[in-house]
Amino acid sequence: MTNRLAALGDIHSNAAALDACLEDVRELGLATGVCTGDVVMRGTHPEHCVKAIRKLGWACVMGNTDRKVAFADEPPDKKKKLDNVGNRWWTRAQLGKQSLQFLKSLPLVQIVTLGGRRVAVLHGMPDDPTLAMDLDTSEKDLLELARELEVDCVISGHTHRPFERRVDGYLFVNPGSVGETRNGDQRPAWAWIESTKKKGLIAHLERSDEPLARVRP
Repeated sequence: MTNRLAALGDIHSNAAALDACLEDVRELGLATGVCTGDVVMRGTHPEHCVKAIRKLGWACVMGNTDRKVAFADEPPDKKKKLDNVGNRWWTRAQLGKQSLQFLKSLPLVQIVTLGGRRVAVLHGMPDDPTLAMDLDTSEKDLLELARELEVDCVISGHTHRPFERRVDGYLFVNPGSVGETRNGDQRPAWAWIESTKKKGLIAHLERSDEPLARVRP
């Protein structure tokens, strides 16, 4: 039974930042993990990032940018759109068939087990990846979400801001963003969760050493 679980997401096609986080994961001896989505868009190496996540075999959910890329319509001005590095059409053109199919197949919610406890993984909310919990989300709304999903812990992304909150024994975690930052700290962010007998689920918020994350306006 797994008692430790890595968590990362909001990679945004930043290969160097993802590789740094995965090296940290390996150094800690974490054998499994989850991905909160937004694997692609805005960065320059979408195929590398999708292949890396596929190879891990971790539970992964669909982020809003993954959805934009996977289901992008033909652009009105194809040449102009394909010249714009990092947008949905350019990103889609960089992906192989298997990687594109992987993004299309991602669910909005995944449930995994950690030390006998149920953990939900999502990008934003169960029915909308563009809406997400954060430090301002009310305790009432957090409890409703955990009880709706029938889980002990909710791991989400989207905001690019790491946090850990505990409400009535339920744990809520955002590992932050691997590929982009909003607060000036350009070290890629990720997290890991452990299941303990005495304290239940415990979150550890981590950052890789190198300033590899891009600054998002």
